[in-house]
Amino acid sequence: MNPGDVLLLISAAAVLVLLIRVQSLSATDYERQHMLEKSERQLTYERQQVDIARTYSTILADTVFDPVFVLDSALRIVTANRVAYETFNIKGDAMGQSLIAVTQNHELDALSEKLLHGETVLDSQIEVKERTFRVRSARVPGPSTASAILVLQDISELLRLTRARREMVANFSHDLRTPISSIRLLVDTLIQNFGRNSERDQRLLGKIAGETDSLQHMTQELIDLSMIESGKAIIRMVPVRLAQILNEAYGLMTTQIEQKKLELVNEVTEDVSVLVDPEQTRRVLTNIIHNSVKFTPAPGRIVLSSARDGQMVTLRVRDSGPGIPPQDRARIFERFYQVDTSRSNQQGSGLGLSIAKHIIEAQGGSIWAEAGIPSGACICFTIPLADENKVPA
Repeated sequence: MNPGDVLLLISAAAVLVLLIRVQSLSATDYERQHMLEKSERQLTYERQQVDIARTYSTILADTVFDPVFVLDSALRIVTANRVAYETFNIKGDAMGQSLIAVTQNHELDALSEKLLHGETVLDSQIEVKERTFRVRSARVPGPSTASAILVLQDISELLRLTRARREMVANFSHDLRTPISSIRLLVDTLIQNFGRNSERDQRLLGKIAGETDSLQHMTQELIDLSMIESGKAIIRMVPVRLAQILNEAYGLMTTQIEQKKLELVNEVTEDVSVLVDPEQTRRVLTNIIHNSVKFTPAPGRIVLSSARDGQMVTLRVRDSGPGIPPQDRARIFERFYQVDTSRSNQQGSGLGLSIAKHIIEAQGGSIWAEAGIPSGACICFTIPLADENKVPA
């Protein structure tokens, strides 16, 4: 083989090696490109899953009736549900902002900081805009830093009901103790002296009957209130003249009004017709007038008036008694609630106005208390007007 052929063979071999090298490099680049595309697709998929998880968590948080906050290690808000925005009146986007800047509540901020530092945080209570919340929290450990979840349970109504229950037990125990003690004393007197003075015996027996009636009245009011609140009480709405109901309620209270030498002024016109349950509405008026009679010293006045307002009529029962303090006007319709003034020195179960409230609302109306003019108390309620053509003659 001559030198030219050897040189040609070497050149061909070099070219072949170069081609193999280029092909090898191309295959490596292709594999790298393929792996890169696969990684990008995986990353896109994972991002989509994170977005879906974030959407699900947001929807889930928004279905909760309590405020929910998710915080990072710097006490910045990662997630807050709709109720949290409403409770703390948050404007704009809270994400990324500090908890203290958004809530303006130092107790909540301090609790969260303790939690993130690993301290054991028991369930605690905080006040937010005159509402009481029970804070339930959890620390979520992470690979480098921890985060926290806060759930605020509104227990304002629970505390109110608990307080009302305590007041109910105290008030009802007091109201029961008075007639029971009186009956016991009267019975002991009769046992020791029965038959010696028939006139006195009859008088004592009459007092026992009166105290027994008081006990029966309180018991019946409890039963009636339970029936009304449970929806078992039947309300029969019929067209009727309002004057007829007022006259019947006045008739039931005539004796008490005359005994206290009070003046009852009826300013309601004869032409007012209402669509109500006559018996239940009479009971409302009787309860309200009874309160006015009980708390109005002699000589005093009780004024009944009415005013039309669209499809409703507003009735007002005003008295010249000591009146109701502004802070108690909303609460007098709660069960067993009694005003902490001289008005509460009178006996009573504290159920009359609560029963009246349920009856009026069941008929589509509302009831509230106002200041009397120029003094005293004024209980107001609305009931629907009736079609004059449907009122019996």
